[in-house]
Amino acid sequence: MTNSEESVRDRVLHTDDQLSDLISLLLQRANQRQLWLLFIDDRGCLGDPVMPMADYPEDPLETVRVADLGEVAHSHLLMHRIGAMLEVTGNTQVVLVWEHPGRESVRKIDRAWARAMAEQAADLGIPLRAQFTLYGRGVRQLHPDDYL
Repeated sequence: MTNSEESVRDRVLHTDDQLSDLISLLLQRANQRQLWLLFIDDRGCLGDPVMPMADYPEDPLETVRVADLGEVAHSHLLMHRIGAMLEVTGNTQVVLVWEHPGRESVRKIDRAWARAMAEQAADLGIPLRAQFTLYGRGVRQLHPDDYL
């Protein structure tokens, strides 16, 4: 790990603006449609892993059958797996960044996924710190008013 990576990892993210600045520094600008999972550790700093996930479904409410959960919505499955990752990694919070190229900061699909993931996080007791979009012009935080 380089000194600059160490300093990024040691930044305590007290505010959502600090988190937004970190996302801008790390991810910079959108290249493709994907979801980034960022984890926050018990110090309030960026934890491991920083993880991209492409090819997530268009509809968060579409159902899928999995052996351990039965038939559930994609959003439930994803948030359930995120909760398991939090437990395994020892992190305390998750941040979701919805990446998509283009000029529009918040799209209909972003709203649907943000709403579904916020609901699933609440239902499953998973600490979802914040959600953002990363688009062609930068980063924008998604607030509940944006997707409810």
